[in-house]
Amino acid sequence: MTRTRSTIRWNPTWLCGIAIGAASTLSACGGPVPIGSSANLGNGNNGGGGTINLGTKPSGTSTGVGVGDGTGCDNNIKAVIRDFRGWASSASDPGGAADKHPDFEPAQKVAEQGIAAATLGSDQKPTFANTAGIQSVTSADTFSQWYRDTDGVNMPFPVDLPLTADPTDSSSLSYDNQVFFPIDGKGFGNQGQTHNYSFTTEIHTSFTYKGGEKFTFVGDDDVFVYVNNHLAIDLGGIHSALTGTVDFDAQASQFGIEKGKTYNMDIFHAERHVIASHFRMQTKFECLVSYVVP
Repeated sequence: MTRTRSTIRWNPTWLCGIAIGAASTLSACGGPVPIGSSANLGNGNNGGGGTINLGTKPSGTSTGVGVGDGTGCDNNIKAVIRDFRGWASSASDPGGAADKHPDFEPAQKVAEQGIAAATLGSDQKPTFANTAGIQSVTSADTFSQWYRDTDGVNMPFPVDLPLTADPTDSSSLSYDNQVFFPIDGKGFGNQGQTHNYSFTTEIHTSFTYKGGEKFTFVGDDDVFVYVNNHLAIDLGGIHSALTGTVDFDAQASQFGIEKGKTYNMDIFHAERHVIASHFRMQTKFECLVSYVVP
């Protein structure tokens, strides 16, 4: 498996943060385009990473987010959104007539931990844990389709998540989206709904553990965050917005991480039920690398 990484370089003398969730819309970055199109994906290739280079802190300012240094900073993180059918479609619908995916708008709409396995699969994607009593996921095969391209079942779209200065924390950047519908009208379409509700989100990053870092995700529905291939946040199932936090120092032995070494952090999300969609990440790292795993 080949993947291209693009480094997000931040000033090592102070901490910057990332928060991804709900006040901004993705239309600001030109909207999503299907994978395989000729659109510019950062480095111009499928699998290209996002570049965030905040440069150095301006002279005379208080500690906080730096400014671009003229090297092409675009302040974006690369994500892959996969669209699914939440309802059965007709021949005239995008993609033609087909049954709905059984895990989207399922009969049982419950919050439940234990959907995703405790460690990532060999392809750096989550696998089904086969936990007894899981109600909102049909099988290991249907769960496997959430974050893997499957012809006729899902449609992948690369999406830029633009970061902006967080008004509540001068040392942080944020993308805080309480109405996270990044592919409205795309893929299989909205299927008669106000928004395109049936999709998953996949993000891959790596970081150097320095000490003192924390990571918080607020979202619905499912959220699975892995640190060094270990499941760190499990907000599985269908639910309103829930919060999960990773304390890297407190959980270092659990994740097998040591200060000064570099590890991956992989974030997986699913929107599987109508009404609302929240998506927020917040953390502080000196350097974060964003890339796409095909």
